[in-house]
Amino acid sequence: MSAVKIQIMKIAFFGAYRSFDYFKIGGTESFTRRLAAALVAAGHRADFIIYGTPTSHVQTVGPGIGLYSFTDLQEACEALVKNYEQVLTLHLIAADRFRYLRFRRRNGHRLRFHRIYFNWTDSPIRRTAAFVDARLYPFNGRLFCISPRQFRYVSQWSDRAVWLVPPVAEPYFLAPVAKPTHDKLHVTYVGRTEAAKGIEAVIRAFTQLKNSPRFHGEIHGFHHRTLPASVQVHDWLRDQQDISYSYTPFESYSPELEDNLRHLLKETDILLLPYQQLSSTIDTPMLLLEGMASLCAVIAPAAGSIPEIYGSSAFLLSEKHDDIACIINWVLASPQRLADERQRIFQRNAELGFQAAQVAARLLEAIA
Repeated sequence: MSAVKIQIMKIAFFGAYRSFDYFKIGGTESFTRRLAAALVAAGHRADFIIYGTPTSHVQTVGPGIGLYSFTDLQEACEALVKNYEQVLTLHLIAADRFRYLRFRRRNGHRLRFHRIYFNWTDSPIRRTAAFVDARLYPFNGRLFCISPRQFRYVSQWSDRAVWLVPPVAEPYFLAPVAKPTHDKLHVTYVGRTEAAKGIEAVIRAFTQLKNSPRFHGEIHGFHHRTLPASVQVHDWLRDQQDISYSYTPFESYSPELEDNLRHLLKETDILLLPYQQLSSTIDTPMLLLEGMASLCAVIAPAAGSIPEIYGSSAFLLSEKHDDIACIINWVLASPQRLADERQRIFQRNAELGFQAAQVAARLLEAIA
């Protein structure tokens, strides 16, 4: 019997310079890198097309993945028409959205245009603005929503909405027997040193717990050099002695860095993601899913779609239950609580099915 030949799709991830970049650390970047790699592994072509760069250039950024950078929108759009069939639209410069709308209108018979929504704002006006171009002139492809609340919102006015849970690479996923055990409870914060990310709550908790003999806490941070408050927290953490702190530059993605994060999460018992504003991250935080894949108990706010993703848990923060140190002490008092949470997360991971190959298969089915 001859092998079934798949139809190769030519897929472009398209957006504005600085809004996403293959080499940065961030949820959008991790999402697109992993999805592109999974699409290539499935036999398709997947490239990054970015416009608004200082110069036009081409480079290979991963196995079978090209990064094509153009100085202006028109040049990038011409490349889309010449070389691709499916366009996954990401972030655009606001002033270019109607130009791109006209481009979609002219070329809808040649290309299938899809949209991936990453963020959510609590402002109804800004939220309407974020979706206005798709409502004025509907995309002829799918509207991919990365959180349940985005999906519910878009489904009110479009039948093209698809919930696509962000992808996590296979090596992150652990079975309970593969999760290391420690004499001390390993608690880790990974993220920017910004108030919106909850870094101040982490510092307070670590300060309260630093003398506990069975507690081990680490902060692995990075910051935007243009945000003075973020730099100030970074400088304070770097200079103090009581909290273990390591720094990673923001524009420094590499496979080695990914391996380091995976190893760190494997060794982490409790991952701290105490977001003060969910708008500071993609609407289903990538670190939440990476932590879940690594069987970390996650302390995060019961906000947005996090409870629907993570599941019902005593580790979620609420207005009446917002003391990180109190939750950690609760686990220290009965280690079985951590073991039970790991087993629950393992089952939840199977229900969600967010391994990169599974997510790519769902996307391909939706756009085929």
